[in-house]
Order: sequence, then C-alpha cells, then structure tokens
Amino acid sequence: MTSNPINTKKAARRALSFSCTKCVREELARVEAAYASGALTHTGNWTEGEILDHVAKMWTMAFDGFPEHARPPLIIKLIARLMKGKFTSGKTLPAGFKLPKQASFMLPDAGTTFEVGMQRMLRVLDRVDAGERMTIESPAFGKLSHDEWIRLHLSHAQLHFGFLAIRAN
Repeated sequence: MTSNPINTKKAARRALSFSCTKCVREELARVEAAYASGALTHTGNWTEGEILDHVAKMWTMAFDGFPEHARPPLIIKLIARLMKGKFTSGKTLPAGFKLPKQASFMLPDAGTTFEVGMQRMLRVLDRVDAGERMTIESPAFGKLSHDEWIRLHLSHAQLHFGFLAIRAN
C-alpha cells in the first residue's frame, strides 16, 4: 500500500464488465501480457499483486469459509442484507469503501508479488471452472446462491481490476 493514500473514489480506473469466469481469464491474460512487457501499473492504493490477492481471497472464502471473527456489527448486516440485490446485480461495486478494522482479514497480504497474486487468482478460477460450488454463508449478506456469489465476485473483480492500468507502449 502507498504511504499517501489515494482517494479511490476519484482515482482513474478502467471500466470493465465481466459476465463469466472466461471473461475474467481473458482480462487476466491481458494484464499478464502488460506485466511481462512492463506496461502494467496501478492507480489505487494497492500494488498489482495485492489487487489480485484481495480479489482471489474473497473468492476463496466463499468456497472455504470466513474466519470465525468475521462477524460484522448487526447494523452492517442489516444494511448489507437490504442491499444484497444491488451487490449481486452484476454492476461494478462502488470505489472508495474503507474496510473497518474488524474486516482486516479481507485485506490483501501486504507485498504480495504479481506472480503470487496471479497464481492465487487463477487457482480460484480453476475451482469455479471445475464445477466447485460456493455454498458458504456470507457474514454480511447471509445466504447466497452460487450464482449470486459469482455475480458478486465478478462485480468485485470489475472494481479492483479497473485499478490495474495498462500503459500504451
């Protein structure tokens, strides 16, 4: 993370739209090619590897479960459950949300390299594409169907991958 935080509500980012994991894989291939050519950078507070790690971490928890302490306050649960449809609609999630301290388990591992973040992201996509189902209950949204989880994760990936900037060479 950068020492002088960027206001991510105002930071430049690419508009992305993912309707399936294949779309995410295609974007990751573009991102990997940009990284290999030295044309990849980021416009937010996390490095390229940290962005990939964060998104992969959220998909992984929907498969494997959330930490025991992942219990948001009741007011957050109520608001999240009222807004569940908005978050699972497929539209890009809003930028600039600051996670509270009790949600630090959702943050990327500081200093995650691009290679490690990409590997984690591809591994979780492999699980989806192999037919594994996300059945874990969300601490905030409650029970989600596998399709709702997928739409939520695609929307979340649209947001964060938008901060991956590809410079023209």
